[in-house]
Amino acid sequence: MSQTENHSYTFDCVHLAPDEQIGSHQHSTWELSYVITGAGMRTIGDMTEPFSSGEVVLVPPGISHCWYFDNKVTDTEGKIENITLLLDNTFLNNCAALGSELSEYADRFKKNTSAVKFTKEKSGAIIGILKKMCGENAAERIASIIKLIILIGESGGMKAVGKSQKTDKEKERMQQIQTYVVCNAKRNITLDDVARHIGMNRTSFCIFFKRTTGQTFVTYLNEHRIRLACQLLRQKKMSVSEICYAVGFNDVPYFNRVFKRCNGVTPRKYK
Repeated sequence: MSQTENHSYTFDCVHLAPDEQIGSHQHSTWELSYVITGAGMRTIGDMTEPFSSGEVVLVPPGISHCWYFDNKVTDTEGKIENITLLLDNTFLNNCAALGSELSEYADRFKKNTSAVKFTKEKSGAIIGILKKMCGENAAERIASIIKLIILIGESGGMKAVGKSQKTDKEKERMQQIQTYVVCNAKRNITLDDVARHIGMNRTSFCIFFKRTTGQTFVTYLNEHRIRLACQLLRQKKMSVSEICYAVGFNDVPYFNRVFKRCNGVTPRKYK
């Protein structure tokens, strides 16, 4: 097993017995999975179907998933093999700082709300990069991940293979949160405020929101405020500092940093 971890991604080359594969789980990261050797049944969210060697699947944050491997489909050592890349939303968000062109691909990548399986042609390109990553150092792997983001962000070459099974209660809570943010984004919002609004304590709310959306509430709120700021900047009627306070930020340097992280340019250059 070869594994590389940092704060924004984990790359893992797995070679183990079929019954050692992790059971049904979900996490706050994106999971790109390539089955090198093995076959069986795959369950992602609301869908269960067969899978076989050569399959490449992308699972968004917060969707439960599991690969059930057939003990009879193994290599000569009686093992299955796969490559897994876990990618945090932080990595995708940081791509914006490298330029607006890359930011567009990262945004398209994040629009995959359902798990997707890639076509043979697109899988081939992804597999080539993943195999190469097995022999790369940490810095080289970052460059390869960016290539994967661009490749996956390109349109076409995929089909949905499962979506989240959110309960009615979860949907209701998310709708309450979204409405609260829309109505109060320009005011000072604390985690305690929004948690109290939906009847949860702060810790439970943070865990629920991260599990459901794949990002923290602060990141979600900041992104909403930045979208409001972009609308005001396009109107060209207010200064950057005026817009900063108008959309709910109370610190101009922090507003500038968040804006650049989301859009790849500062508010003044965007304006």
